[in-house]
Amino acid sequence: MLAARLVRRLKKEGWSLSVAESCTGGLLASCFTDISGASSWFTQGWVTYSNESKITQLGVNPAKLEKRGAVSHEVALGMAQGAQLSSGCGLTISITGVAGPTGGDVGKPVGTVYVGVCVGESYLVRRGEFGGGDRASNKHSFVIFAMQKAIQAWDAHFGRIEAVRVAAEAEAAADETIDLDLTQALSSINPDLDTWKDNTVWTTEKVATTLDEQGKTALGDDAEWVEEQ
Repeated sequence: MLAARLVRRLKKEGWSLSVAESCTGGLLASCFTDISGASSWFTQGWVTYSNESKITQLGVNPAKLEKRGAVSHEVALGMAQGAQLSSGCGLTISITGVAGPTGGDVGKPVGTVYVGVCVGESYLVRRGEFGGGDRASNKHSFVIFAMQKAIQAWDAHFGRIEAVRVAAEAEAAADETIDLDLTQALSSINPDLDTWKDNTVWTTEKVATTLDEQGKTALGDDAEWVEEQ
């Protein structure tokens, strides 16, 4: 079960989760709260069905809502970020889409969904299209898609931190080798035959071990993650 897989990750890090939904009407929150003990890691959820509620409850930018529409990259990200700001949770997930059977158009047909995920300082936004299904099946597909993207974002976030940690350890090990080699080299110098001047400054470049130290790098900036529209 996808929800259980994500919850195991939350528990391992001691993080909490909140969600912000539109078209799924609380179905995502229900999936998480079906798991026993959810009160220890699930804080709250919003069902912001109207545009006004997205603005007043989650702080979504009204100009972006008007320009891009409720079913968009910008609004999905705004919902996830608003949920994170209001709840203080490390992980937030948002869903906004067209469940049908009406409401779709050429650019955003029925079955279109945008999912936003915030993991700490990182974020991921993805668009999915599940055409041909009825309203209930589309909502179910949207929730599954959201959980998949949340796991993907989580693993990318913590995988990057782990990669930086490993790189830092490797560099530290390399520094020790350099120090050892330098000491051996200097001990072999014959002061009667060689003239050696200590004009080299040996420094160890600090390797960032957290996203914060790297300038709060996101999982991807807008140029990387935003699909062409």
